[in-house]
Amino acid sequence: MPNLRRLHKLWLAAALAAPLTAAATTGQYAQMPIHDDEKHLLATADDLESYFNAHGLLLKDDRVLALVRRVGHSLRPQPTDDYVVYEFYVLRDPSPNAFALPNGSIYVHTGMLARLHDEDELAALLAHEITHVAGHHGLVDHRATKKASIAGLVLGGMSVWGGAIAIGLQASVFGFSRDLEQEADDHAAITLRDGHYDPHALPDLLDILGRDYDGLDPRVPTIWSTHPEIRARAETSRALVANLPRRERTVDGFEDVVSGLRAMTVQDYIRDEYPQTALALAEDSVARHPDDARTVQLLGDAWAGMGAQRRTDPSELTKSDKKQNRKDHRKTREQRLADELATEEGRTAYAENLSHAQDAYARALAIDPHFAAAHRGLAEVYEQQQRAPDAAREYLLYVRAAPDAEDRSIVVGRLKALTVKLQETTQ
Repeated sequence: MPNLRRLHKLWLAAALAAPLTAAATTGQYAQMPIHDDEKHLLATADDLESYFNAHGLLLKDDRVLALVRRVGHSLRPQPTDDYVVYEFYVLRDPSPNAFALPNGSIYVHTGMLARLHDEDELAALLAHEITHVAGHHGLVDHRATKKASIAGLVLGGMSVWGGAIAIGLQASVFGFSRDLEQEADDHAAITLRDGHYDPHALPDLLDILGRDYDGLDPRVPTIWSTHPEIRARAETSRALVANLPRRERTVDGFEDVVSGLRAMTVQDYIRDEYPQTALALAEDSVARHPDDARTVQLLGDAWAGMGAQRRTDPSELTKSDKKQNRKDHRKTREQRLADELATEEGRTAYAENLSHAQDAYARALAIDPHFAAAHRGLAEVYEQQQRAPDAAREYLLYVRAAPDAEDRSIVVGRLKALTVKLQETTQ
């Protein structure tokens, strides 16, 4: 198997070394024949579906796929070339990413869908990506900048949850020139206007993608985050659609399909130790589903995952803050927690975060007293608060509520240890 870390570094080096297009580049929306030395781009793009599928990275949820494909197919134009076949896929990854390949394949990450509020924002996203395909932006940018080919840059090291996710694609596909990105925004606004979606969803989408909650800028480069002018693009798009009529957003059906992805994405960010992002997404989910025990329990998990960090406002993070955050993120969670608890501020934040987690778990149990995950979360909070009797009680309730849980042996072990501790203190 290739050295994924080394290949990821090669991709980063190529992306950084590739100069921005000096002269303005524009898409070609008429037929654009492929040169012989570009055929490998299409071949590799065709192979990616098999690669993603073999590594278990393609989401198989029929309802989610049906939603993305229905919206995408309603927006796609008639292809001008026989090598373009519009198809839409969803990749299992929490980063807010989407990308288009020259052959018409468009991939949306689960983490992107989890951040969207309605079908109109999804339409804005897909209209942007469809423009990249329809305007042959991959080929135009490739010819303009002579960037490295996809073939040498396909693999890249990534996260702990999905294995080695591989989307270190050709820089011209993964992050187009500024001219082509703006062109894709402009065309997306027109596509929304001419269709039945709200064109004001475009700046809303860009606003969402400009938020870097953890100040790590970002967890991996994406087609969106490689452009630091994302906020400026949002303002440009807002001005572009200012005089266009607003339309009622399509929310209900979208929310029903995507709510599960939000929960999955929150869990992914907690596990990968991006607590600020996990908390922001969890709060957004609770605002939508305040009476869902599972959603409220995940909010408790997110607060518990904050450790001793203080809640931060992403708009107030300085470059120095982000640099320090990236440095701290290289430490283990235990190291970070120990460093933070060495300060009065950290100890105060830790107590407050545990209190917020406790409140969320209690709220989930008020909705459903038998919701097992909330009992376990509450037990862990009590254990960290040195409330052994309360922790033992909640662990016992968890075991009773989930007798076949995979972690039963672990929880029983904790319960026994707490029981011994309580017996010792009473002797």
